[in-house]
Amino acid sequence: MSEHEPEHEPGPVPAAPPAPPAAPPAPPPPAPPPAPPAAPPVFPPPAPAHLPQDVLAAPAVRPRVRVALRWTALLLVFAVFGAGTAYAVTRPERTKIPGLRTPDDGRWTYPAAALPKLPARKPRPLDARLNPGGVHYADVRSLLVPLPEGAVADPAFPGTKGWLPTAVYLRTRQNGAGSEKALFLKQQGLRHIAGRAWTMPDGTRAEVYLLQMISAGYANVVGSDADGRPVEGVTTDARDRSLADRTVPAHETVSGYGETAPYGAAMTRFAYVTAGDTVALVELTRKGGEVPEQAFRQTVRLQAQLLG
Repeated sequence: MSEHEPEHEPGPVPAAPPAPPAAPPAPPPPAPPPAPPAAPPVFPPPAPAHLPQDVLAAPAVRPRVRVALRWTALLLVFAVFGAGTAYAVTRPERTKIPGLRTPDDGRWTYPAAALPKLPARKPRPLDARLNPGGVHYADVRSLLVPLPEGAVADPAFPGTKGWLPTAVYLRTRQNGAGSEKALFLKQQGLRHIAGRAWTMPDGTRAEVYLLQMISAGYANVVGSDADGRPVEGVTTDARDRSLADRTVPAHETVSGYGETAPYGAAMTRFAYVTAGDTVALVELTRKGGEVPEQAFRQTVRLQAQLLG
């Protein structure tokens, strides 16, 4: 263009072309195919806390087997119940079975006995480590066997209220209360004698003596000297080896004897118990009949327990 040509004025700007029509909406995506079944877990789920694993893993029991198991369990229950009942009947506590009367075997009914309280820091008499002398630190009068039910106490025996004169005890020895026997006890360190006596409704008389020495060594000498010597009025006797059972405390010596026929006017059973520093004599006599064997053993064992 030459510089003499006139300039053209700009013309109008053409309008934008119209927008194309909107596309139709896309169809929804197809539903996903169903998921395949889950594979079984490698490890089984834990069993509930209240059931053992082997019970849950056990296969189902068939009906016939289930019925048989029920009958077997029922029979076992009856068998156990029957065995328990038989044991309870063959080993009953006396007079403890309702509707059944326990036959009287001659035992006596003693009150509940308890050992007295020891002084502070004092050992028991049969503790060889802490008490080599076997000393009974409790008052031996409190260790006398108590009176059984129905017993009538002999007031000549002081029981827990005093000490028995040595001469009264020596009357139980053959040939009376000689001065030699009294001297022997004195030489062996006799401290004192506790005694109790009573009579039962059937006429059985019981006498219990506790001779306390100064130590267990002297008591062993006195017990050995007395052992085997019949009490007053007994001419022949036989050893009763059934007294020392599991109810007698360890480290005690028990020697029992029973008078053999002919008894004469009365029968006598007697026993010696050596426990620590104390020697006990238990003597039962009955005129016109036999001394109840069970009552004799019961009394001796109870006295032995109290001395332990």
